[in-house]
Amino acid sequence: MSSTGEGLRDRRRRETRRDIHAAALRLAREHGFDKITVDMISAEVGVSPRTFFNYFPSKEDAVLLGPAQLPPPLAEEFVAAGAAPPQDVLADLTRLLVRDLTENPPDREEMHGIFELAHSHPAVLAAMLARFDGFQRSIADAVAERLGEQPDDEVPSLIAALALAAIRNGLERWTRDEPPTDEDDSPVPYVERSVELLRGLLAA
Repeated sequence: MSSTGEGLRDRRRRETRRDIHAAALRLAREHGFDKITVDMISAEVGVSPRTFFNYFPSKEDAVLLGPAQLPPPLAEEFVAAGAAPPQDVLADLTRLLVRDLTENPPDREEMHGIFELAHSHPAVLAAMLARFDGFQRSIADAVAERLGEQPDDEVPSLIAALALAAIRNGLERWTRDEPPTDEDDSPVPYVERSVELLRGLLAA
């Protein structure tokens, strides 16, 4: 996600978080996820286990990638667009998420490794689902604010779930396909296709 307006301290925290994540994923590939420990990950990065736990609650969470909530600048931009019919709000939301992926694309190999770990280790899958759930709730908060409803109302909850499902489906399909040899390796076309399929299904 975008780091526009980020201060030095925030940038260092983001970089440390990223370093811990990269080390956890690398060690999981080299030794097997069940054999790595927080102490191993911390030593790889050069931080203390206490510092590790300032960033992640567990090694399962450390191998994951992505925000736990909708970044405030994106949420503010989305809400500022004002009231609109639910269908338009869903369209605006998916466009916003796709644009952010375009500006901050993930790495295919890294995402593939994360999904592989989630599919083969129940604890990692549980952590991933919890991360998605938290992200979905933060999206529902922004949708509810724009619609003038409560986050746990049916419509905001459903809009958030649909948008995130389309994004996740596109990302998973991207990681399973062979990388292109003559063009940029971006998940955006896959995510855009999932979004278009969603819109077509809803229109039908």
